[in-house]
Amino acid sequence: MTGFIALAWGALIFSLILLSLGAYGERRDLVSRRVSSVLNNSQKVNILDEELSKPLSERLIKPLLKAFFSKIEKYAIKNSNTESNTKKQKSNKLKKMLHQAGMSISVSEYSFIRLIVIVSTAALFGIISIAVGLSMRSVLGVVFGIYVGYTVVRFQLASKISKRRRSMEKQLPDVLDLLSVNVEAGLGFEQALLHVIGHFEGPIIDELTITYREMTMGRPRREALILLAERCDLNEVKTFTGSIVQAEQLGISIKNVLRTQATAMRTNRRNKVEEKAMKISVKILLPMVGFIFPVLLIVLMGPAAMKIISIF
Repeated sequence: MTGFIALAWGALIFSLILLSLGAYGERRDLVSRRVSSVLNNSQKVNILDEELSKPLSERLIKPLLKAFFSKIEKYAIKNSNTESNTKKQKSNKLKKMLHQAGMSISVSEYSFIRLIVIVSTAALFGIISIAVGLSMRSVLGVVFGIYVGYTVVRFQLASKISKRRRSMEKQLPDVLDLLSVNVEAGLGFEQALLHVIGHFEGPIIDELTITYREMTMGRPRREALILLAERCDLNEVKTFTGSIVQAEQLGISIKNVLRTQATAMRTNRRNKVEEKAMKISVKILLPMVGFIFPVLLIVLMGPAAMKIISIF
């Protein structure tokens, strides 16, 4: 009976963790969608209909949680007049990582989710330790649960960042090709960027949409491109933005720079594919040694071994 209760508690806690992470991780920004619809020349978004079509958790629970988190942030700022630079740097770093992972949540919301996961896993491992009769070692189970919860949250964030970066690296050459063609056709950089945004979807397009929005609101092109490189944190994007900024400063034609960058990106992608193909032969060696060679050894040496055994 105790084991059944422990399993029930574990299933409940695991379900709550999945609901929390799914609700916060998959949330889309309403403003970004409205901007995307305008850029794609689609129909205007009816805000009232869109809000009413959302589930109750989107319309009631999330606004309450957001207001609760904002109250906590205001209270923390009010009562910590001398916040250390290290804490600010950690908060800014976490905020940047959340943006790179494509999670539109604040640092306080992510910290709350992380706390829920850690406490839930610690409670789960503690209950399991008590249920199987390890009451003296339940403290170790709780500590292990804390470690597992912290590791799971950290691994999920790192995997989201890695997946988003791979998607950006894969899509960037195609984006630069179309951008180069549009500029060579006579469009300005902003108009060409708008045309590219309307023809692609993905993480790099989301970042370019933010950059285009900043430029239309009055931010200089140089600053907008530098912020784009900081948000993406990719060498390819940094090279692209640096080339555009340098060409603008030196008075070089952006058309030639974009053509060169597009060619370099395609060559770089081809080299990466060839590099991965060359690594396959090395990676496949371990499965061959571990699974294929023993079978061949048994097939070839099996009859001879049986004859030797029958002789002795």
